[in-house]
Amino acid sequence: MSFEHLTNDQLARLFTTAVLIGMGILQILRPGCFWGMWMYFSGARAGFSPEQRERLARVLEARERAEGDTDTYTRIVGAFTIVMAPLGLISAVPYVLPYALSCLAMAAAILLSYLNFKRATERRIAPLVRRTAWASLPPLAIVATAVCVLGAGAFAAFPQYRAGAVVVIVSAIVLTAIAWRVAVAPALLLGDDPQLEYIVDEHLRFCRATSLISLACAPPTVLVALAAAALPPTEHYYSIVTLAVSAAFLVAMVLSLNPFRKRISLA
Repeated sequence: MSFEHLTNDQLARLFTTAVLIGMGILQILRPGCFWGMWMYFSGARAGFSPEQRERLARVLEARERAEGDTDTYTRIVGAFTIVMAPLGLISAVPYVLPYALSCLAMAAAILLSYLNFKRATERRIAPLVRRTAWASLPPLAIVATAVCVLGAGAFAAFPQYRAGAVVVIVSAIVLTAIAWRVAVAPALLLGDDPQLEYIVDEHLRFCRATSLISLACAPPTVLVALAAAALPPTEHYYSIVTLAVSAAFLVAMVLSLNPFRKRISLA
């Protein structure tokens, strides 16, 4: 198959469809690599003694049971992503729509995990005091999202990208709202090991909130990158927009990946 005679729009559609199919397959085969609870603590427990590691394992296993089978949620999202992928090949549909819907589905799965856990803890121990959102959601993350949203909005000036811009802006706002909901929720404990459960809850909340922000920034970044590549060289302003959005997305990714290396302490 030759790609020489395909337009930029057709290439973008093929690319996003292939990425979505690959991502969906990975979600089904390796669900734990997306937001599995254990991966957030791979570097955090580096300074733990064997006894503390055993305590952490018990706490994580209990929380995993309380949240429900998150692997099943991930596989459902993967199947949804694969089903949505062919929509990107339909010329009347914005090519970022399936990707944005996939990101929303992942966010919904994370929120569902929290709701399940909240119901489990309400039967065990009362939630602790509600925390400020900024403890789990750095202001820089909100700034990065705003830059991505404004960047996508700039491309709404072009009729061919207007529908796509609306889709990704709505997607980013919804994802940010879910991240905020996760960040402001009170600490939820099962009550078996309150000290460590609180530490786990705090660390997990930060990881998931920042991961949702990186998801919020992803669809606008995809739209801006692919749309900018199709613009004529005379549109110099949009190269600056693309650079700003790319930098904002990089910031969001760094914030979401940094907790993987962060150690937690029981002192």
